[in-house]
Amino acid sequence: MKFSIVIPCYNGEKFIERALLSALYQTRAADEIIISDDKSSDNTIDICKKYINKVFIHINENGPSGFVDAWNNAINYASGDFISILHQDDILNPKFLEEAEIALSSNPDVKHFFVPCNYIDTNDTIIREPEYCTGETIRYTGKEYINAYQNIGVPHIHRCPGVLTHRDIFKVCKYRKEAGHIADDDFFYRVGQYTDILGVLKPLASYREHNLSETGHLQDYMLVERLLHDYCYQLKHCGENKLFTKKNIDYFVKLKHKYAKRLIGYSIKDKNFSLIKNNLKYILL
Repeated sequence: MKFSIVIPCYNGEKFIERALLSALYQTRAADEIIISDDKSSDNTIDICKKYINKVFIHINENGPSGFVDAWNNAINYASGDFISILHQDDILNPKFLEEAEIALSSNPDVKHFFVPCNYIDTNDTIIREPEYCTGETIRYTGKEYINAYQNIGVPHIHRCPGVLTHRDIFKVCKYRKEAGHIADDDFFYRVGQYTDILGVLKPLASYREHNLSETGHLQDYMLVERLLHDYCYQLKHCGENKLFTKKNIDYFVKLKHKYAKRLIGYSIKDKNFSLIKNNLKYILL
């Protein structure tokens, strides 16, 4: 069993070294660590080159390509059996791969694995911990995984750091940029159509919350507008996933209404009624 950790990055000089070191200092060493840079204009690559003997560095000369395409590009460089996407601002616990290998070795037919994550600030201080981490290893069917993803944790049972997916899955299930800011959720909802899912309920990864992230830098109304579009996309395509129940679809409906109401609220507050006009078809969906 070979593990690849891929780190897509773009202008990530503030946190990239912490992410990279967390990949390097695994108790079960990664078989390869890949930096996939989207043509950064800051010092990201110079920082990564400090570890040139331990990592592979690829630069997309046609970048920046957007974060979802950057994920897919990074995956394409990997040669391991299982691939973990580590965002440039997140970190892995040193025992992540060790625990994953133990669990996956006992479930050789499973092709998707996760652990929950802590939430950290810019100084790596934990600001929120998952309350459901019993330490147990749990195997989900696709339907069970969707239910767990929607109903356990705030907002989900796991996030992107701390996930491993077999390369065979990526042949039939890619990250879709049309899914927008929830392209990771969109992928996780679909992956159970192809495999059972294995989780180790230990916080062996950390998700960083900060105002420079893909969502953190947006003005409130812009993020709400995009999330409204994203949940409408889920509703439009939910019929493609045979694992969804009515309850799962109602989850998307509830969130769509939530962001529609928020956008209307911003429009009224700021007397910017073009927000309603430009998003009317999403609000009325």
